[in-house]
Amino acid sequence: MRKERRITLKKTDLQVAQIALGTADYGTKYNEAFAFSQMGTFFEEGGNFIDTANVYGSWVPGMGNASERVIGSWMKSRKNRSRVVISTKGARPDIENMGKSRVYTSEIIKDLKDSLSGLQTDYIDLYFLHRDNPEVPAAELLGCLEEQVEKGNIRYYGCSNWRLPRMKEAQMAAEKEGFRGFVCDQLMYSLATADKSKMADETLVMMDREIYENHQDADWNVMAYMALARGYLVKQVYGMETKMTATTAAYETEANKRLISYLKTLEGEGYMPDEVCLAYLMNQELLTIPVISFSKTEQLLVALRSCDLKLPHDIMEQIEQLRAVSSDL
Repeated sequence: MRKERRITLKKTDLQVAQIALGTADYGTKYNEAFAFSQMGTFFEEGGNFIDTANVYGSWVPGMGNASERVIGSWMKSRKNRSRVVISTKGARPDIENMGKSRVYTSEIIKDLKDSLSGLQTDYIDLYFLHRDNPEVPAAELLGCLEEQVEKGNIRYYGCSNWRLPRMKEAQMAAEKEGFRGFVCDQLMYSLATADKSKMADETLVMMDREIYENHQDADWNVMAYMALARGYLVKQVYGMETKMTATTAAYETEANKRLISYLKTLEGEGYMPDEVCLAYLMNQELLTIPVISFSKTEQLLVALRSCDLKLPHDIMEQIEQLRAVSSDL
């Protein structure tokens, strides 16, 4: 990726790289030295968009928001906060009680303060509600976020894993109240299709045609998590062993079988499967930023190269036809 290449998120003045660095395992699976090195490489190669969440790290007892704290330490050591665009998320249910919502104004403010402290910053560039609570009016939640914008604690805000009816409710509330409203949706979205009935976490929301069209009409941005489908398609193309998990099982679809065959054909034409998977998202009409985490520097560099890959119209068209066997995008 060229260092000068940036896109501006719609309805914002945030200029970001075309991929966001996922950091869920910083401070737990990956130690601070590894995280510092990876963020350094990402930054030096032109990346500037880092995604985290207040819950990242809490699955390890006593670690709390480990990811945010590692990122905060890195930015402080590099003195580069003004050159980094940070997105983080709050008000997710507690790990041990996913069925109990925490999307209340008091919990949002609590998590936001914790994020600001962990990240060692005065403001969050893009703040997400990590889940929804249909029992709380969308207008009330937006009002809370608007207050935080006015206080300078956040610049813009969005939602993650919200259902379409609630997103529409939020849009109407923003119009009625004169709020800025959501500018971005962070949801599960990749070239691979997934069988929702096999997903272990029922609270995850996947991109589908209705959501896609709504976001086009609303001029929203999208951040796509699981953008590489946990490497499912790439591993299948290369004949690598795939550990069977609930998530992996969800990708055992007819559409994906067709896509794997096509990706093998494209590889013979010089298109690397991992680059195609990411370029597919970045070549959408709907502005889409893949959120990717990496265990190796080589993987990160491949992802950055994909930012410069413009897939020909005929390839994009063929991919869409192959994916049409699924109702999801």
